[in-house]
Amino acid sequence: MAKITSKDTLSVYNKIMKDLETGNYKPCYLLMGEEPFYVNRIASYIAAHALTEEEKSFNQMVFYGQDAAVKQIIDSAMRYPVMAARQVIIVKEAQHLKGVDGLSHYLKSLNPSCVLVLCFIGKSVDKRTEFWRTAQKHCEILESVSPRDYEMQDWIVSYMKERNTNIEPQAARLLADFLGTDLQRVAMEIDKLFILAPEDTWLITTDMVEKSVGINRDFSPFVMFSHLTNGDFAKVQPIAQYFAENPKKYPLVMLISLFHTHLSRILKFHALKMERPSLSDADIGKNIGIHSYYFVKETVKATRFFTFERTLRAVHWLYYYDSLYKSSDRGGATDGELLMEMVCRMMN
Repeated sequence: MAKITSKDTLSVYNKIMKDLETGNYKPCYLLMGEEPFYVNRIASYIAAHALTEEEKSFNQMVFYGQDAAVKQIIDSAMRYPVMAARQVIIVKEAQHLKGVDGLSHYLKSLNPSCVLVLCFIGKSVDKRTEFWRTAQKHCEILESVSPRDYEMQDWIVSYMKERNTNIEPQAARLLADFLGTDLQRVAMEIDKLFILAPEDTWLITTDMVEKSVGINRDFSPFVMFSHLTNGDFAKVQPIAQYFAENPKKYPLVMLISLFHTHLSRILKFHALKMERPSLSDADIGKNIGIHSYYFVKETVKATRFFTFERTLRAVHWLYYYDSLYKSSDRGGATDGELLMEMVCRMMN
């Protein structure tokens, strides 16, 4: 079986949500995986919309895996709804449910008037079990995979498009750099931005992102890395100093992670260029997950200062300072001092 990617997850999530929004509810949903965002969104939508407020009193039940028994869940699912077309049973934290294979018998003969939602948070179902084999045949399944940090730009653009809104490439990059891979946080910030989008264009700009999220245009990780890849230490230094003076807003571990993402992209670009020199820059970009022309151009520009050897050295320093940050061997150095020292060494 092919490995599930974050793009697969988003595609399945969008399909399920479209079905739900048209009132097409399935008898069983198996929602599982490391990324809780999609699992919680689907479960919350079903809880809010599958029944009217009057129907929920007698027809909606929530169980928690740690406290519930499989027999209790099955007995509840087998009963008929009271003065409603359906009943809803949501099992939260189902990863703690004991004897989950016991649900297999019910899955083979699902009650069509019950919507059973099984939420496995933080992990997927063991795919060697009878429960998994049965669920594959009878349940609507979402396996939730977290996007990698280099995929966040595309995730943000896709999330926007699903809501008929566009975003400038630099604005998407800024959000991805600043917010990381916490999808719940990213979605909350994007939802705020929808209010700002003008109805004539439905376009989110860099200015809107800066004002809404509270990012300083001149002092952002994106701008700093842009100057860093141009070898412009005079412009890097004041931004690094600003970050050093604001460690709560710009923690060193976050900056190391962001720099690692950018440098890994440059390293992959160099490696593929050396391996397959006939490939165009755009084709190399596609191979390493960069689909935007703007960011392909930015990466090519970055490779001029960050040669393959310089990039390897810079990555080495990232690992060194990440290790130093987590150890007690730093002496009396503050995070800000480590940041300044790291940036200097990366540029040499």
